Amino acid sequence: MSRHWLLRKEVFRFLILNLLIVIAYAIGVNLSHKFSTLPGAVASVWFPSGMTLALVYLLGNRVLLGIAGGSILAVSLELLQIDAPISIFYFLLINVACALGNCLQPLIANYLIKNFAKHKNIFSHVDTVLLYVVAAIFSPVVSATVGMTSLCLAGLVPWHNYGISWLTWWIASAIAHLIFTPTILLYEKSQKGERRLNLWEVGLVLLSILLVSWVGFGYSYRVEYLLLPLLIWTVSRCGKFFASLLVSIVSLIAIFASVQGYGFYNKASPNESLLLLQSFMAVFALTSLILSAVIDERTEAQLLLMQSIESLESQVIERTTKLQQSETSLKQANLELEKLVNLDSLTQIANRRCFDDRIRFEWERLSREQQPLSLLLFDIDYFKRYNDCYGHQVGDNCLKAIAQALEQTLYRPADLVARYGGEEFVAILPNTDLDGAIIVAEEIRSAIVNLKIPHQNSDISDMVTVSVGITTLIPSPKQKSSTLIQEADIALYRAKQQGRNRSVIFNE
Repeated sequence: MSRHWLLRKEVFRFLILNLLIVIAYAIGVNLSHKFSTLPGAVASVWFPSGMTLALVYLLGNRVLLGIAGGSILAVSLELLQIDAPISIFYFLLINVACALGNCLQPLIANYLIKNFAKHKNIFSHVDTVLLYVVAAIFSPVVSATVGMTSLCLAGLVPWHNYGISWLTWWIASAIAHLIFTPTILLYEKSQKGERRLNLWEVGLVLLSILLVSWVGFGYSYRVEYLLLPLLIWTVSRCGKFFASLLVSIVSLIAIFASVQGYGFYNKASPNESLLLLQSFMAVFALTSLILSAVIDERTEAQLLLMQSIESLESQVIERTTKLQQSETSLKQANLELEKLVNLDSLTQIANRRCFDDRIRFEWERLSREQQPLSLLLFDIDYFKRYNDCYGHQVGDNCLKAIAQALEQTLYRPADLVARYGGEEFVAILPNTDLDGAIIVAEEIRSAIVNLKIPHQNSDISDMVTVSVGITTLIPSPKQKSSTLIQEADIALYRAKQQGRNRSVIFNE
């Protein structure tokens, strides 16, 4: 039920729309014949053409019924008023031909504009304005040809007048496309706030136009060139719609004055007056459209340039931020890489490389300061037997546990515990004398015993134990750090010889 009601509503709106178009079309025809007719009964501009192109462009094919109906109504009224009656055949022929031509004319123009225009707003760029001009000039060719041929066939227009009559029809429709259609199409844009206008400025422009038109068309003074600066001012200050409206107002004034026998376009020959008047309106309309497009393109280019500058600034800021983030990430990655390079993958304590770098550094530093440097070298007692008994996986877990115990025993930041190789560990104790080194060695040995890691194949205990070699030196430039390592290794060897699970001091 709701869908049926909506359908009826749409049909009703469609019929009302087309009825209004029929009425408007008939009024436009009446104005074209009476308001804008020069001596000799020649229409200088065909108002319905300006209306129908705008309607088809804005509303599409649903207005064609109204255009055809308006054309039939207007033509029928004109044919009924002629003195010599025509046959029903020619009456129908002329109506069908004119209705067909008046429908094809806006359809062709609309097709050309919408299929070949590069920009949605056809009056915002010079190339689309030129396309619109071509469509506006070309499309009346069809209606003029169809309509004039039917009139000649009916005998209402002599064949020898076909050329001048066709030209008049074509120019009148093309002029309407150039003058009045843009005003209708641009009205929607002006409603959306195309420009903010000062009322005093608009009033001053309108007053100036009326004054120049009164002097020029009322008293035939050649002051029409004064309209050009007013047009430029209107385009630059008020926008496309008001410029187009200005063109329409000036054209209506020129047409009305010429009809009444005033103005500098009122010549002895009606055709000459018609051509002068039409050329004036065409040039004025084209100037307005192209100038408006040029200004819009310039404004758009400036806007795009500003947007590009802002975009570039934003990109620079963004890329600078990303670069800083990348640098931070790179530094972090380098730190992580350095950490990985200096870290033993199994026990997660310092590796042999890290130990070698640190022992050289501390040797050189303490050599300058003449402070003691102690070294502890650990070896897990009977670790090969442990691996053979429990397996390498359990052996790896044992190494991890001992490494953690060593790290937890060394509290000072300068101290370093590292995996020296296999089941051997080493501890660097800067600024530590022999007594301090002995205390640390015993603490470490006790911490490992307290881990209570079972070792059933050990000859000295049922738990995992370590042997420790201790040495202390005051580094000297005449010696190398390898001396300290050799002494600790000798002390460790002696600890093993003396029964293991003990700390032995290097003694020459």
